Amino acid sequence: MTKITLQHSKVILLGMLLVLQGCSAFKASHFVPESAENMREWEVEGRFVLRADSTVSKSHFAFRQIGEEYALSILMEEPVGEPKVIIHGNVYEPDSETVDVIGGAEAMNVAEHLQAHIRAGNLSYWLRGLPATADAVVYQEDLDRVDRIEEADWDIDYKEYMAVQNYLLPSEVKFKGEQGSFTLDMVRAETAYLTSPCGQNVSASELESPPENNAVQDAVRQLVPSDGSPPIPRWVDEAAFCRQLVKVHGKIPDSRVGLYGPESMMWKLSRAGMPGAFGAGRALLLQLAHPWVTASIDEHSVVRDDPLGRARRTFQHVGTMVFGSMPQVMTSANQVRDIHEEIEGEVPMDSGAFKRGSEYRANEVAAMIWVHATLWETLAYMYEKMEGELTLAEKDQFYEETKLFAMLFGVPEQALPKDWNAFMAYNRAMWASPQLTVAENGIRLKEDLFDPRSIWMIFPLWVQEQVTAANLPPRIRDEFEMKYGWWQKFNNAWIMGGAKVTQWMLPKSLERNPLYHEANARLEGERVGGYNQFLIEALLDKERLVN
Repeated sequence: MTKITLQHSKVILLGMLLVLQGCSAFKASHFVPESAENMREWEVEGRFVLRADSTVSKSHFAFRQIGEEYALSILMEEPVGEPKVIIHGNVYEPDSETVDVIGGAEAMNVAEHLQAHIRAGNLSYWLRGLPATADAVVYQEDLDRVDRIEEADWDIDYKEYMAVQNYLLPSEVKFKGEQGSFTLDMVRAETAYLTSPCGQNVSASELESPPENNAVQDAVRQLVPSDGSPPIPRWVDEAAFCRQLVKVHGKIPDSRVGLYGPESMMWKLSRAGMPGAFGAGRALLLQLAHPWVTASIDEHSVVRDDPLGRARRTFQHVGTMVFGSMPQVMTSANQVRDIHEEIEGEVPMDSGAFKRGSEYRANEVAAMIWVHATLWETLAYMYEKMEGELTLAEKDQFYEETKLFAMLFGVPEQALPKDWNAFMAYNRAMWASPQLTVAENGIRLKEDLFDPRSIWMIFPLWVQEQVTAANLPPRIRDEFEMKYGWWQKFNNAWIMGGAKVTQWMLPKSLERNPLYHEANARLEGERVGGYNQFLIEALLDKERLVN
């Protein structure tokens, strides 16, 4: 085993300090949770210990509720896997519980012991920090959380809470009563989209896919017309969006794994923290080179007042879609759809292929494909620079996986370039096309992006600017008025060299994306470690994102 020398420790410490300095520049969290009473589809996983009648029963469990119907699954000693017993019921019919036994006598004994002392239907409320009946006595000092409930001969003490999506849910609950004690320790939760990938505003007939055109389509030619004109707009309405989510949802065999999983190229490229971090500026400026993106950000975003906050929100959604479970992925997809639906307007000035006054919308196929392309072409490009070459087979596999990501925005699969080579032909065509034209508002946004606004961000943003200038396509770099002479080349060389050395020295547990660690913890039915949870909260303003 390689020993970490004192010099290595100094480099690691310096890197951690830079991360913390960057974190300190973010605004404080203003999380205001929604009421847990609003949850209609949800699931909580964890472990319970029941001590009563001189008997101790322990098990991992999962409690799922869809509407009025609930199912309490008892898994025994394994945190994930097939349940040994399932207790079914309806919250409004407390005497109608049924028990399905899949495991052996030991599991049945645990279920009978639990039923003798805890009504599973009451857990529907107690697991959300709510009283189950009008007879409950509730104690609370904070409007967002209950401290104690006295009900059904139990004194229920809520020790800890966890932030999950838009809700604040109990994570540690202790019951005390004359009959014994009961402890619930929750590991994770899902709060929506357990049965359907999209909202309820789309009818079954609208979800039926229209007949596909069997004629061979050249997606690159459609997206980048050879005469320099913009592509014909294709707006994505709610029904078309939902159809793509249904297709994606049906392609995923395990909702806990999510879109990709440990064996995917997407996780392989995204788990390395530095390629994505060093490529962020390149991807953002490639997006800003599109007049639609510039206009939408300029007119509908707070990026000028809070550029890091906007970047944080973007990476929250991208990180969730890459590493999240399917309910988390679908929650994020629907949230982004709703945000994009509000973004529309007119191009404020002649900009390359787009004329002043021409209409733009965020939920348009060609515009979304371009934003999609900047993310994944940049990730592969920076990965090869920092981690090593990818084979064509690996690139093709990676590109096929990115198609699922595009479909989360309502982009039809047939609208995308066919394979990796076609995808790169599309990127090169766009870099040369008048569709990418940097106007005055784009240059202002670029300056805002690299404006530190805090003494702690001066060096990190200077590094990002040097690396971005070095790796942008030359025409786009010139239009953004970014210098790239011998001094910038020298700076980029030592920055990239230093990053590679740091990668080599850092243990993988520190060098890899904290969301990758959190996603693996989810697959194992565990909480992510404290260090990675701290990074997620510091960098992304979320106590937990994909667990």
